[in-house]
Amino acid sequence: MNTVSKYSKFNKKHTAATKEYLKRQASDPYVKRARQAGYRSRAAFKLIEIDDKFNLLRPGQVVVDLGAAPGSWTEVVIQRQRGQGRVIAIDKLEMAEIPQAIILQGDFLSNEVFDQLKTHCPPGDAGGVDVVLSDLAPETTGNLGLDHLRSMALVELAAEFARQTLKPGGAFVTKIFMGGEEKQFLASLRPHFTKVTFCKPQASRRDSKEIFIVATGFKNA
Repeated sequence: MNTVSKYSKFNKKHTAATKEYLKRQASDPYVKRARQAGYRSRAAFKLIEIDDKFNLLRPGQVVVDLGAAPGSWTEVVIQRQRGQGRVIAIDKLEMAEIPQAIILQGDFLSNEVFDQLKTHCPPGDAGGVDVVLSDLAPETTGNLGLDHLRSMALVELAAEFARQTLKPGGAFVTKIFMGGEEKQFLASLRPHFTKVTFCKPQASRRDSKEIFIVATGFKNA
C-alpha cells in the first residue's frame, strides 16, 4: 500500500525541485556546450579550465580519475593524452565504456576497492602516477555540516591515495565543499607538494560551495 499520497507535501517539494533543476539545466550555457562538444556532462569544462591554467595533462601520462561518473573528466583526459597514456577511472556508479580508459566500479571508501585500484597503477619503481583527479562527492543529506564532514572524509582519502601512488613531480586535483575545514586541509598538503592553491573555475556554478584544490610538484614526502 502506498502510504504517501501523490498530493503530499513531500511530492510537491520534490516536483518543485525537479522543475527548478530542469529550468537551470535548460538555461545553463555549459550544458549546451557539453552537448555540442559531445561530453557526458558540463563538468568537463571545469577540468578544461583547471588544466588550461595549470598545464597538468599531457600525452604519455598515467592519470587516475576518482569519482569519475558519468565520465566527462575521463573524456577530457583522453583528449589531452592524444592517444598516448593511460587513464584509470573509478566510481561506485556504473559507467558506460569509454574507449582507451580502464573503467572500474566500486566504492572508493572500501579498503578492498582502494587496494584494487592501486593494482592498476604503476608502482613507484615503475614511475608511479602522474596525476590524480578527484571529483568525489558524498550523497547529500541536506545537513550542511554533516555533508561537509562527509566530503572531507572523501577528500582526505583521495589525498592519501595520491600520496601513495604519485610519482615525484606529480599533481593532485580534488573537489572540496567549503564549510570550514578546507583551509586546514590545504595546509596539510603543503609539506607534500611544491605548490598548493584553491581554484574556482567559471564553469562551477556561482551558488555552489564547491571549490577545487590544485597541488603540483609532489615531493614524495
